[in-house]
Amino acid sequence: MQRVIFIGSGGVAREVTSWASGMVDIAGYATLDAEEHARFQLPGQVFPDNITPDLAGTDLAVMAIGLPHVRKKLDARLSAAGFRFVSLIHPSAVVAANVVVGEGSIICPLVNVSPNVILGRLTYLNFCIGIGHDAVLEDYVQVNPGVQIGGFAKIGKGALVGSGATVREGVKIGDNATIGSGSVVFATVRPDVTVMGNPAKRMRAFEA
Repeated sequence: MQRVIFIGSGGVAREVTSWASGMVDIAGYATLDAEEHARFQLPGQVFPDNITPDLAGTDLAVMAIGLPHVRKKLDARLSAAGFRFVSLIHPSAVVAANVVVGEGSIICPLVNVSPNVILGRLTYLNFCIGIGHDAVLEDYVQVNPGVQIGGFAKIGKGALVGSGATVREGVKIGDNATIGSGSVVFATVRPDVTVMGNPAKRMRAFEA
């Protein structure tokens, strides 16, 4: 069993711990909130945010952070420190044999990933998601529970797809875009844009 350290101790870390604790040996959690580790009775010990492989006792890490831009930032720092990232796939997930799973990607329970899908580095597929054939999800993409992504869709780097959203087949989502929960996306979404609704429309008020 691989010995790993979890990066983060928040909601995503606790979700993944709930099903992955029997798949990996968790040395502990690198976190900015040491009290969170104790409050939720997480296994292993608390490590500082500036963790190193020597301090962790392993160079294998699980990126358990829900925000794509934070995952990207931590990836650069932790990779430079010498960490490698473990991919985790829940046994109930159905992942076609020819799916490409990028380093450090996490596939949660009851996810269906169809043939010829490409998942980039440190992508996160939460519970009960369907991804159609030949779709591409680039690095750091976050897909929340209940999402359906059609075949040949392309989700750009760092994009976030909110719970219960539907991305129709062939649609392209730009880098760092946000798809609001429950939205139905019929057309291209430009980079750094937030869309919501059915049909999904740009919501400038929610953009940084």
